Amino acid sequence: MRKIISLAAVALALSITASASAGTPVTFPGLEVSTSSEVHYACGGGKDVTVSYVNASNGDSFAYLPVDGAKHVFVAVMSGSGVRYAWGRYIWWNKGNTGKLVVDGDDSAPPVLADCVAKR
Repeated sequence: MRKIISLAAVALALSITASASAGTPVTFPGLEVSTSSEVHYACGGGKDVTVSYVNASNGDSFAYLPVDGAKHVFVAVMSGSGVRYAWGRYIWWNKGNTGKLVVDGDDSAPPVLADCVAKR
């Protein structure tokens, strides 16, 4: 199952990158998008972030957001509360209208983005 999700994430990442650079709508080869939304967050320290959320009809969910100066596709993974999206060593946590970006496995590191609240 993990391999299937990883392959879907790679296909998604490639289509988003190509579409974003061409200025055309994002498409998902082999995946039917059931819902999508874009949320703008105001975070602690005067930082802002925009996250695009995509839910596929097969149950897969993705978040597309910038990290280290480039946009990346995060894949929804198991979470006890809220939604947890993972990409590499980063985790985007989303619960209700809040979010935070952390480095996975480094509990001593401060969040990359903290106290993010959706703008209305």
